[in-house]
Amino acid sequence: MEITNLSLMTRIMKTGFILTTSTLLMSFACAQDGGKTEDPEVYEAIGMMFAEGSGLGKMKFTDEQIDLILAGMKKGIGLKKMPPEFEALMPKVQALMTQKMKIARQADQEGNKGITSENKAKSKEYLDLLATQEGVLKDPSGFYYEIIQKGKGPSPTMKNTVRLHYHGTLIDGTVFDSSVDRGQPTSFPMGGVIKGFSGGLMKTQVGGKVRIYIPSDLGYGDNPRPGGKIKPGDTLIFECELLEIK
Repeated sequence: MEITNLSLMTRIMKTGFILTTSTLLMSFACAQDGGKTEDPEVYEAIGMMFAEGSGLGKMKFTDEQIDLILAGMKKGIGLKKMPPEFEALMPKVQALMTQKMKIARQADQEGNKGITSENKAKSKEYLDLLATQEGVLKDPSGFYYEIIQKGKGPSPTMKNTVRLHYHGTLIDGTVFDSSVDRGQPTSFPMGGVIKGFSGGLMKTQVGGKVRIYIPSDLGYGDNPRPGGKIKPGDTLIFECELLEIK
């Protein structure tokens, strides 16, 4: 989920690390079974897309390390729960992934220097025009919003957990995250998401819909998740329907 601002390991789980390794494993299995799987290149392509989207390809794992990741995934497929001895390795996993995420982020920053300034310029132009539109309001913190449908009751606070549907796009219409597309509402603590998103939700009530325009400095700034659709300097747009305040 792109809106969350949780711990590193939660973010790794949410942003496709497990899906990537499992898909790579399927590709590996297809290559090993003598071509029995129909259209094996399709599975390989899916694996490549997940690898690119997660940023794993920029983390500089060695061939031996990739083989170990695949072996671990193969062992884990039949398990309902992680064995305690592997749970105990989580601090080391987190330390390793912190290091690897830094490597991937540095690679992205090097490749995105020109993109960052270009995106910031486009975002400023977009937000300047947005500010002139009727019904669009600006919060003192810097994000913009418009009420699509009024709700009832109190608004959520930073102490609440909320359940909602949301649809996130860039200013060019690219969809980067959507519970609507997944067909499943999501829940999260208000304090666990980017500032512009939680601020926008505080403008509505249960049953209400709000569209939030979040400048990069209230979103992911120059350091979004490596390999994701959100690039440095991007403005984010969310259309949200608040379903419940817990």
